[in-house]
Amino acid sequence: MKHTKSKIALTAALLLLAAGAWAQVNVAARIDTAMMLIGDQTNIRLEASFPQGYSVTMPIYADTVIRKLEVVEAGRVDTAMVDGIIHLQQTYVVTCFDSGWYMIPQQPFAIVQPDGFTDTIFSDAMYFGVQTMQLDTANPNAITDIKPLQEAPFKFNELKPYLKIGGLVLLALAVIGFVIYVIIRRKHNKPIFSAPKPQEPAHVIALRQLDLLREQKLWQRGLVKEYYSSLTDIVRTYLNGRFNVQAMESTTSETMRMVKLVAEIDMSQRAGLQQLLERADFVKFAKAQTDAGENELSFDFVEKFVLATKPVEQLHDDDENQESKQE
Repeated sequence: MKHTKSKIALTAALLLLAAGAWAQVNVAARIDTAMMLIGDQTNIRLEASFPQGYSVTMPIYADTVIRKLEVVEAGRVDTAMVDGIIHLQQTYVVTCFDSGWYMIPQQPFAIVQPDGFTDTIFSDAMYFGVQTMQLDTANPNAITDIKPLQEAPFKFNELKPYLKIGGLVLLALAVIGFVIYVIIRRKHNKPIFSAPKPQEPAHVIALRQLDLLREQKLWQRGLVKEYYSSLTDIVRTYLNGRFNVQAMESTTSETMRMVKLVAEIDMSQRAGLQQLLERADFVKFAKAQTDAGENELSFDFVEKFVLATKPVEQLHDDDENQESKQE
């Protein structure tokens, strides 16, 4: 009799301990809405909380939860721990395209205890309804959208027809404006297109720069290097503008090779030009010293070179006729 009572007491104690442990495991399955429009979407949330050492496997839905309730998207399982209790949560986005009332039965959650004992806990059943859009009673045959209209994202292709029309309009306005411009210009006896401003001859530019260099008196103030840099820039620019010799970015030897191909420059002028450029190189790169005579001689050579090689000015027919009459 005593043994029987002991066994009963031990069994009762074990059941109480098991009940206490299971009491700490909670599962739930909830749907966000009890009524939804056909084709709309809602969420089903699966939740589980349990002590450390336990493990819980929640239901997994592939394409449908129940018949006609389709899974649109499955969220990831979120895990959190609060005061030693593990909380799991997962959300499924679902939709339904048939109206009516539906029941989602109890959902199984598999539980594994620390000692390896396995069991299943079920959540409560869920109920929800799906309704269609109400028809206009005044017009029972009217077609109603399942969902309200939504703004579509803007696409550039939709603007192309308007851009073509706008381009044609702008082109027509440009043509009309040009015609009006031509009429006004002719009415005032003015040319339709203004003639471009004639570019100054290379020798005019060189002689003006020589006058400025003379006024600066660089070598007289001890700025010999700057003096020869300016002087060679003038002669190199003149060679480029007068004879199309690309001398600005060329060395002395490269410049002289191109100068030898110019028929308008004679032997003595080539020799003087080479002597000038070499003297300038010595001053700029070897810091050579020159006296006043050499500096003046260099300036005089460039001035005479420009005057001697500038284009020969042709007299106009009127001037020639006047001269012939005077004779």
